[in-house]
Amino acid sequence: MIRNNILLALRNFRKKKAFTLINVLGLTVGMTVSLLILTYARYELSYDKFHSQSSDIYRVSVDIYNGGAIQVQDAQCYPAVGPMAVETFPEVEDFGMVRHIGRLLFQKDDISFNEDRAYFATPGWLKIFDWNLIQGDRETALEVANRVVLSQSAAKKYFGDEDPVGKTITVIPGGGKAEMLITGVFEDVPENAHLSFDMLISWVTGVESFRWDQNNWNSNNEFMYLLSNGANLTEESFVDRFNDEYVKRTEETEEKLAIQSLTDIHLKSDKTFEAEANGSYQIVSILLAVAAFVMIIAWVNYINLATARALDRGKEVGVRKVLGSSKGALVKQFLTESFLINLLALILTVTCIQGILPVFNNMSGVELEFNFMQDMSLLTQLIALFVFGSLAAGIYPSLVLSNYKPLKVLSGRFRDSSKGIVLRKGLVVFQFIMTMLLLVGTMTIYRQINHMRSQELGVNIDQTIVIKSPIVLGSEDSQEQKRRTFKSELLKRSSIDKVSFSQTLFGQGTIDMSTTTGIYSVDHQDGGGSNYYFYSADADFIPTFEFNVLSGRGFDENLEQLQDSAKYTYKGILVNESARRLLGFENNEEAIGKRVNRWGTIFYVTGVIEDYNHHSLKATVDPTVIFYDKFGVNGSYLSIKVNGGDSHEATYKNTVAEIQEIYGEIYPDSDFDYYFLDEQFNQQYRADQQFGQVFTTFAGLAIFISIMGLFGLVLFEIQQRMKEIGIRKVLGANPSSIVSLFARNFLLLILIAISVAIPLSFFGVSEWLNGYAYRIQISWVLFVVPVIVLVGVALITISLQSLKAAGQNPVKALRYE
Repeated sequence: MIRNNILLALRNFRKKKAFTLINVLGLTVGMTVSLLILTYARYELSYDKFHSQSSDIYRVSVDIYNGGAIQVQDAQCYPAVGPMAVETFPEVEDFGMVRHIGRLLFQKDDISFNEDRAYFATPGWLKIFDWNLIQGDRETALEVANRVVLSQSAAKKYFGDEDPVGKTITVIPGGGKAEMLITGVFEDVPENAHLSFDMLISWVTGVESFRWDQNNWNSNNEFMYLLSNGANLTEESFVDRFNDEYVKRTEETEEKLAIQSLTDIHLKSDKTFEAEANGSYQIVSILLAVAAFVMIIAWVNYINLATARALDRGKEVGVRKVLGSSKGALVKQFLTESFLINLLALILTVTCIQGILPVFNNMSGVELEFNFMQDMSLLTQLIALFVFGSLAAGIYPSLVLSNYKPLKVLSGRFRDSSKGIVLRKGLVVFQFIMTMLLLVGTMTIYRQINHMRSQELGVNIDQTIVIKSPIVLGSEDSQEQKRRTFKSELLKRSSIDKVSFSQTLFGQGTIDMSTTTGIYSVDHQDGGGSNYYFYSADADFIPTFEFNVLSGRGFDENLEQLQDSAKYTYKGILVNESARRLLGFENNEEAIGKRVNRWGTIFYVTGVIEDYNHHSLKATVDPTVIFYDKFGVNGSYLSIKVNGGDSHEATYKNTVAEIQEIYGEIYPDSDFDYYFLDEQFNQQYRADQQFGQVFTTFAGLAIFISIMGLFGLVLFEIQQRMKEIGIRKVLGANPSSIVSLFARNFLLLILIAISVAIPLSFFGVSEWLNGYAYRIQISWVLFVVPVIVLVGVALITISLQSLKAAGQNPVKALRYE
């Protein structure tokens, strides 16, 4: 029986090659898109789940309020929170925390590298997380000072094939150095971890070397994680008790401790001072919706074409019923066809995915693998998609066809039912609603990304080469001298215009900045409790990046008055307009010369600069204060402005070579690390660009499937009405009237779809754009252009098929059937 059904199905496929091709191609594209997106979504949702206790690990962060309104959500926390949680709450078993203090220089004999992924960690960091320790004891590896654990890659970089455990490596955090005993080696951190590192230094090292205090409630610089005993630490009752204890110990009323599940961090957290750029749950949800849309459109195509061919297959059903076939046997026959079509599409899908996966990885920015032979979860998804798709696409047509009455069919009185016509029209409308939504979404994403990239930042970041300042051994005076020498040598080159040291740079996120709520105007007593971002820079920073100084002046060599407490801290500061307003000054001129208190130290406002975008234009302008650092002592970055307008690539290569030569002479023990500032800044939009590319590609494929479905329906309707077309031609109808005959019905359905899709898409794009501080205005263009595209493509498809039919010999048309 099964063999007979398969043979009948294959014969039917050969008979109707065009419809078979449309169905197979549509289902193949739909499955390919869906499986790629599902694979991507599985990867994004898998972050941090490789830890066996992931469901019981929570991160504690700080929410800062001002007058009851939340100002900022900070991903970092106070070191005293961990011990408090373990001591006070039986629900908490242990804690682990890490701290990042910036770049560190690691040296082993003649090998040295500036490392950005080195963290100070408590012993609990190795206990509550499943970092795979290949060598060493996770209980004791980080217990005492001057201990370090290396990743496999780091161990290989410094020790080659030599066993590093028990040996020492030199760490230079600044002017001094420390010999660290290597107590372990761990497997490289998986890609799907929200925080990555290559070195772990015992946190107690900071206690001895930098006077850190684990009972500190003033400086939130740690990433803090708690391990529960199975209790849900995000429940409101626990969070309230947790904060009551926090207030009891600190008397702090303008801050709250926030608790977040470990597995929610990557997709549902966008706090300041995140360890790394996180993903977006919204983007994953949108792409999953796209996957569903594309797959549904492919299934709708199959159902439409199968039911549209009801008249064509009615006689087949009638004859088989007269010859004794039961309804169940007919259902099995038509379901067999659906299963075979879906099986062929699935085989083609797996083949296609293997070929296009590298392209998709490049667009999405992740390294996905598609191996269903080793991934049981993926294999389950494949089987589920195949079975569900076969039933979803095949069950209704099979029931419709099997219900035909033999007498009506064979006597010629059979007509397509009104219900069948309404269903097909409804499916066509639904299909084009989905297509319209995708078109509007594509247009919106494209315009929003271009809008952000084309906006003025308020600073000039073009033609700027950035070097990460090296960590070197020596006194403050010797380091200062090297910086001054390096800067002066660079300025001797004709290709270099300006050079500046600064603590942070644009596009670096907040990790290199500092924040405080302890700044206020001495005269107005305004601004206290507000959150300010601040960093330091030398006198050349303002002219190098062409800040617009609205009032007063920038930094210069005349700011020689030193603070009593710090050798290199000067009393002049710059504030941007947002900070000036918070400090209570009505205009820029009023702020000049006024006193500002920062935690008991008095500074004077030297100048007011125009608001600028330090970060991506997805965020608002931060109230910012810049402190004067004459010798670049805190300069983590050296910015080099290149001469010559739009320099050619060869000029840049020569300039970089010159810079590297000077760098090697002054810093022979440090690796040379540079980047172009505009390219780095635009990396902030990389996730949006990747999302736009993926969304646009899949939206285009959905439109392609819709066009194929429309093509099939038009083709079938034309075949059914060939005799009518012949008669009309004999009676004098011209080709345009034949085209309008078919266009009217389909265009009416498309216009109904457009009228439904426009309000839905308006709501959708409004919600998506709310995530951007600088966003495009929702205008009629976003909807009119997709309407024109949709109607235009439909007209072209209908016209081509209609004109082809209208061009045939009327005699042939009248002999049709």
